[in-house]
Amino acid sequence: MTKDLNKDKKDYTEVIERQFRELNSLAEMNKKIHSTMKMERLLQIMVELAVIGVNFERGLIYLLEDNFLRCVASLDRIKKEKGFTVKNLKGFKMDETAVEVLVVQSGRSIYVSDAWTDKRVSRKRLKITDSKEYCAVPLKGRSGVLGVLTADKVYSRKPIMPEEIQTLELFAGHISLAIENAALFEEKERFTSLLEKKISERTLELAQTNEQLQLKMKELSTLFEISGSLNKNIGVNEVLELTLSLVKGLGHPVCAVHLWEGARFGKAFQIGLDDAYMQTESPTLEKEIKKTGLQKSGAFLLNDKPTQLIVPLRSKDKLLGILVVFISKGHAFGKEQEEFFSAFGLQVSMALKNALAFQEILDQNSRMENLSRKLEQENISLREKMKAEREKKFVIGKSPAMKKVMALVQSVSSTNTSVIIYGETGTGKELIANTIHEISTRKLKPLIKVNCAAIPEELLESELFGHEKGAFTSAHDRRTGMFQLAQGGTIFLDEIGDISLKTQTKLLRVLQESEIQPLGSTTSIKMDVRVIAATNKDLKKKIEQGTFRSDLFYRLNVFPITMPPLRDRLEDIPRLVEFFINKYAHLKKGKAHIDKDVIGIFLKYSWPGNIRELENIIERLMIISCSGDITITDLPREMSVDATDKVVVRPLNEAVFNFKKSLVRQALSESSGKKSNAAAMLGMPRSNFSRLLKQLGIT
Repeated sequence: MTKDLNKDKKDYTEVIERQFRELNSLAEMNKKIHSTMKMERLLQIMVELAVIGVNFERGLIYLLEDNFLRCVASLDRIKKEKGFTVKNLKGFKMDETAVEVLVVQSGRSIYVSDAWTDKRVSRKRLKITDSKEYCAVPLKGRSGVLGVLTADKVYSRKPIMPEEIQTLELFAGHISLAIENAALFEEKERFTSLLEKKISERTLELAQTNEQLQLKMKELSTLFEISGSLNKNIGVNEVLELTLSLVKGLGHPVCAVHLWEGARFGKAFQIGLDDAYMQTESPTLEKEIKKTGLQKSGAFLLNDKPTQLIVPLRSKDKLLGILVVFISKGHAFGKEQEEFFSAFGLQVSMALKNALAFQEILDQNSRMENLSRKLEQENISLREKMKAEREKKFVIGKSPAMKKVMALVQSVSSTNTSVIIYGETGTGKELIANTIHEISTRKLKPLIKVNCAAIPEELLESELFGHEKGAFTSAHDRRTGMFQLAQGGTIFLDEIGDISLKTQTKLLRVLQESEIQPLGSTTSIKMDVRVIAATNKDLKKKIEQGTFRSDLFYRLNVFPITMPPLRDRLEDIPRLVEFFINKYAHLKKGKAHIDKDVIGIFLKYSWPGNIRELENIIERLMIISCSGDITITDLPREMSVDATDKVVVRPLNEAVFNFKKSLVRQALSESSGKKSNAAAMLGMPRSNFSRLLKQLGIT
């Protein structure tokens, strides 16, 4: 009873182990079925899984190829010292006697119980193996038998069981599927390789065609570029440099141009040639050209030098020069290249002709400039005589304060030093800047004036330094900056204290490096400009507040000039009054006369608006005075009050109105007419200030 139980238990265990092996092999086969590995490597793995799956000792896989059953994979689990060589079996012809051939022909599995007595067994097999018992199963595909799987038992005491043959047939089905998939993959690989080869060949053909097209396009581009120079005013050197550069761009890095000077070659331009060429080859070339090429119009090859293409450069019947193009040894110029360079030579000839004509114009201009310089020297003495007269024209005043200012002006005018002019609004800072320029060595060059406070901050940098097209959204065209317009002359920067820190940085660079960089440009432009600045602000206070750069201040403050307010130069008022009366004399039919009492009032008035206020009052008096005489009654009441320092009794509402009006006018005067600044000075919102202006009738 116990023996039976143990036997049943052992049998059951063996069944479990067998099933586990089979399932494990099937699982592994399933993984490999869709593998992309090579066929023989795949079948080697499959035969191993099949033999191990049924626990046999040997196995082989044959594939049917045309009329031959070839052994492609094998497994021999017997130790090497036993001497069996299953791998030596190459395969069978389909007309041979062999169990494997019969399996292919019948499409059925064959079991051999005794290989030594079974006449179906091939003698080849018996020579290399001592296996007695084995079976062979067909590998069936969609289109028929693909090959054979054989499995041997060598030392097992148990015979091959039907269920083991069935398992092998199951394995064979998986192997067949793997073979077909591998064959499809290999066919795909072969087709892909063939396709890639075709694509490669076609790509090469297209590349060659494209190379030819690119050469043609480059030749056309070269012709367009050289023809483009026809409309440009460029010199001979520029034309020849462009010509050689274009020839080099066509793949001819060695070339030269020889200019013809009547009877011989003169100046030569070259790329890729040394001085030896100029000394030895040039005379020889000249000799050959005189013999054969003086009358030729198209490109041609020298008889003994097929690597040199000669391109005559002509203007009608006149030879201007020749272009010599070299080609490397082992190559030769073709007919197409000769035709191209003939066309190229025509374009170069026209460009060279224009350049020679332009050079003649430049020479004429040079002669005219020399003549102009001579005339300028002759007029120097005359200009010096007019100098004193110009000074009188620009500055009015003999007060000590103005004499001090004019002494400073005389000292600095003959230099290129930067000047900064300080002073209240209306003191004549711009007039002093004019004077400095007019009596300086730069007087014949421009004086460019810029009111920095009147230009919006976002536009000031562009106004000063210029910009390139497209530098910002609204930059539709290139713009020349004020500094460039002032080249060689003077630039007057009024209200310098109102510019931003960003613009201050750019201005500092101009003063330090004498160069500017327009917005949107990558290159700098050297400047020769004298800078005169002016301000009514306390710049040192602005430095403390962090709104003005100290380094810019010290650059500008090299030579400061402070303009005195009109209240500090009262003795100049009569002369100024006379000047302004004459200036606005056209407003009266006859000559105007101003009463002494009016002058007396003027001398007592505080003049918060300085000379500008005086000029405005004179203009107003010239308009409103009924007769030719200007009296105290014509003066504004607030001026009389301020001058006499007495309170004139009048209705309170009228006095308050006049006081407000006077105060607002003074605020506007001190803020240069800027309403926002005037409102800030009066400590009131801009909107309230605007309403107050309407109430007071001030526009």
